[in-house]
Amino acid sequence: MAAKSILQNEDKCSLFVLMAERKNQLSNVSFGGAWSEELVDRDRVQSILRVIERAARDCASRDVRGSRLDRALEEVELMIEKGPQLVSRLRRALGEQHPILRQQEAQRIARMIRRATGQMEAMPGRDNSN
Repeated sequence: MAAKSILQNEDKCSLFVLMAERKNQLSNVSFGGAWSEELVDRDRVQSILRVIERAARDCASRDVRGSRLDRALEEVELMIEKGPQLVSRLRRALGEQHPILRQQEAQRIARMIRRATGQMEAMPGRDNSN
């Protein structure tokens, strides 16, 4: 029940709070192992990617730039080798004046970021082939 509540409130919580709660949930697992840290890391990456992909999806209709996206992009810069270049390109794309071009470029870069993290799940409603 607690996990369901956390997922329902995800949009209201910062991704860092979610990761701390997940780590606390896993802290009382008695048989240990590296799998619990890997699970937390994978969840952290997925949360970061969701923030970026949501911004790419919604950027045609509103200005998505803000502190939550900035925190996610800062993590990307540290997490992947070409992070700084991809973040720079995404920020430039989000500044594009034409809404459709802005969205297309932002979604393309979001897919590149996802691939660079090794998380190959497609963006919701998108073909991840290009």
